[in-house]
Amino acid sequence: MSTPTSTPTARQPLAGLEVIELSNMITCSLAAMTMAAQGATVIKVEPPQRGDQMRPLGTQKNGVSGFFHNCNRGKRSLAIDLKSEAGVEAVKKLAARADVLLHNYRPGVMDRIGLGSDVLRKINPRLVYVAVSGFGKQGPMADKPAFDHVIQGMSGLTNLQSPDDNGFDHIRTFICDKVTSYTVCQAATAALVARATTGEGQHIDISMLHACLAFMWPDGMMHKTLKDDDRFEMSPGADYFQTLNFSDGAVAVAALTDSHWQAVLPLIGYPELLETPLFSSIASRMSNMKEVGKVLKNPRLDIGVEKAVAVLKAADVPCAPCLHQNEIEANEQIQAIDALETYVTKAMGKLTVPRPPVQFDGATTSQAKPSPLLGEHSRQVLSELGWDNSAIDQLVSMGNVVITPLP
Repeated sequence: MSTPTSTPTARQPLAGLEVIELSNMITCSLAAMTMAAQGATVIKVEPPQRGDQMRPLGTQKNGVSGFFHNCNRGKRSLAIDLKSEAGVEAVKKLAARADVLLHNYRPGVMDRIGLGSDVLRKINPRLVYVAVSGFGKQGPMADKPAFDHVIQGMSGLTNLQSPDDNGFDHIRTFICDKVTSYTVCQAATAALVARATTGEGQHIDISMLHACLAFMWPDGMMHKTLKDDDRFEMSPGADYFQTLNFSDGAVAVAALTDSHWQAVLPLIGYPELLETPLFSSIASRMSNMKEVGKVLKNPRLDIGVEKAVAVLKAADVPCAPCLHQNEIEANEQIQAIDALETYVTKAMGKLTVPRPPVQFDGATTSQAKPSPLLGEHSRQVLSELGWDNSAIDQLVSMGNVVITPLP
């Protein structure tokens, strides 16, 4: 285990722990950044040729995109070729002192290059080794590439997004990557708790497919969970998501109780429906949400977002205006909880990002840190591992290591 540079506190519970991240894209990157926000030291090991595939994706400055920054704040970058002897040796030395290692290479890749779980946990029995795959280690798709779009399709999420039972559409964010990231982070910290008692690390396997099935299932498959013939059928959870659309925008509303509907139906011009069988009870509404949705999607009155929200709030109906992305930073409620922070880094200039959402000890925290340039810390990390400057320079000249200085 690494020698702690600091000790855990209520606000930094992972202080003193070291995380080694070998990954492309979001799953392990976001998990490691979450652990960094909670005090862990993170070393990101990247290919020297181009680094993490996220680096050039989207709006960028000095070769670092906002996408990459949002998953990699506060890390050090070691850019080294894992197919080289030096790369394998470096990771072994890092693993010898680390607490957690995360990777999302396809099953078998780490074993083939000599960095499998058995090898590294023999070097360091206290290591928590987390292997993330797309489809798992077994089955006909185990060795296939997996990205968020693909896992959305196979987990049933694309079907949930379609108003047509037989239709399909994507959630337009990398939800499966991010769900897996938080699953990875939770699993790693749970293993650290176990290690505190057992003194031993462990190997953990997590597939994106399984993580997203588990995430989708509670509500997305609520209507497919009970199998006996005497079950009482109700609408699937996806049918409960409704907006009230007006000429100046939309209101997200979650009307459940009878009193909620006594406010909603007159608001949109359908007071007479309050006495109909469809809207007379929770059971009737929740068993026929497609019919209920047709009413909500076609308001007779267009009173506008501001007035609608005022009426709904007065009736204690859960609701909020649907914000355009351009409105998020200026929103009064988002500002009130201090959810975002703006700061300046040398490489990327002025940035706005979310603060860590968990308020340990009840306190707002910050992660206003730079994300690393490719190999920005290669010399520093390799020096810590025993390479002198001349040896590092030789690795750079051979193309096995990249060092990118700050601009």
